[in-house]
Amino acid sequence: MLTPRENFLMAAVQHKKPEWVPNEMSDVIMVGGSFETFENGPFGGGLDGFGVTWHATESAGGQPVPGGKPILEDVTAWEDLVTFPDLDAFDWEGSAAMQFGMMGADRDQRVVEYSIWNGQFLRLTHLMGFENALCAMVEEPEACQALFSAITDYKIRLVERVAHYFKPDIITNFDDIATEKSLFMSPNTYRDLIKPEHKRLNEAIKALDIIPFIHTCGCCEAVIPDYVEIGTVAWSSAQPMNDIEGILKKYGTQISVVGGYDTNGRPGLEAAAQEEIDAEVKRCMESYGPLGSFVFMGFRLMTGAGPESMMEGIIPINAAVEKYKQI
Repeated sequence: MLTPRENFLMAAVQHKKPEWVPNEMSDVIMVGGSFETFENGPFGGGLDGFGVTWHATESAGGQPVPGGKPILEDVTAWEDLVTFPDLDAFDWEGSAAMQFGMMGADRDQRVVEYSIWNGQFLRLTHLMGFENALCAMVEEPEACQALFSAITDYKIRLVERVAHYFKPDIITNFDDIATEKSLFMSPNTYRDLIKPEHKRLNEAIKALDIIPFIHTCGCCEAVIPDYVEIGTVAWSSAQPMNDIEGILKKYGTQISVVGGYDTNGRPGLEAAAQEEIDAEVKRCMESYGPLGSFVFMGFRLMTGAGPESMMEGIIPINAAVEKYKQI
């Protein structure tokens, strides 16, 4: 019998049908993400390494959100106004020891996935605000392209340190370029301004013998062929407003899908009953599992800002996965 690690890699990386449907929320040692205080500010809120103010939330399950006066109002002035975090000032060794200690790391049994939050597009929105960022991409594409390139240069320096101290199997770039209905921008704008930087980051990750994933919430199926083209191994947090079944049938030998659970619907609510959770997990397993290249991931946003509230939302979903995960 395969280990959870071997089974996960068979589905997510080798694009094969595994022995059972892997579960991102139990088969993976998740590091990075919210622990990158230079990206997301300190726990409880404060300034990140760019000078952006972040606020902790309870309604969003403790996820930090940026706020306050934008750092950048005119994107053409970014070289004078944008400062990048000092990555050498961060305690990488101590952070790695702390995170692996918390997660009970067993690399023989589980995959190590490092999340780098605030990808190229998201960082632009954090610096300028969403409206100004989207207008800037239309009005000043050359300046935006230059800033995206500088952000990628910074991200490459970041993944070099991640590779050294965490030695992950996977690095996931979080860049939410879509809403529940469509992309924030036209597919061509994505292709002109952001796609080259996603590709460059993927190539840097692969050069370190690490597997590149991308996290994009929302309806982003229009650019899945682009994700395939730039060498993205898996697309995570896939939500069912996308045609997940169609994507797996068409691209499942080239890119894997991580997600499936209806986090935006009733099953994603704190008030969801176990019967509703079970039914949604069963739907995912029966609809997507037999197609291969699929890793289940499900979560609910709970009231509260601590890890306990997060686990309270995940535990019932993981229990349902154990019932229905066999293909």
